[in-house]
Amino acid sequence: MGVQKLWQAGRLNTCDGNLDVTGMLRKAEATKWEVFIQAPLYGPEKLIEYLGRYVFRIAISNHRILGVKQGQVTFQYYDYREEHRFKGQQKQMTLPAVKFIGRFLAHVLPSRFVRIRHFGLHHGTCRKKLLQARRLLGLPMQLPVILQLKLIEWLKQILQTETDPRLCPKCGQGILKLGRKFGPVLGVFEKWSFSSP
Repeated sequence: MGVQKLWQAGRLNTCDGNLDVTGMLRKAEATKWEVFIQAPLYGPEKLIEYLGRYVFRIAISNHRILGVKQGQVTFQYYDYREEHRFKGQQKQMTLPAVKFIGRFLAHVLPSRFVRIRHFGLHHGTCRKKLLQARRLLGLPMQLPVILQLKLIEWLKQILQTETDPRLCPKCGQGILKLGRKFGPVLGVFEKWSFSSP
């Protein structure tokens, strides 16, 4: 058990010996743990939408930040409490910049933590078992290849256009070029700028 190893190595904060680690471990090991699983309350689509907000997005996107003035940040948010719990009511909030940054950083995972952990046959150490399961199910041994996403083609598809989506919307000639990348705290953030041909 990881906690026991940390404790034995002297790397666990026991509050100056006031924490009964032995008792806690004994109680945890004696407990018959069961995983409780129930069907999603409002269907799988709502569950996926809910998880998608936290798993694949950053804490707040740029379009929700309405203004930054005199050390204050004004932003939009959705209130899901009480009567608006399932629909969400759009509201605005203004916070001191330091408090806003603090709230944002509360969503940054500590070093070596990951948002999604693969379990069972999809874990990296179970590749042989996964291939055996595919053989038993009569599936091809070769795992499906996930196609690499090409930004320009994807944008053309989304915007339903054949013209280059990087063209400047004002003059129609300047091309949006990648300036630099930021990362890897919350993924890679890219800074784009327009430049004349």
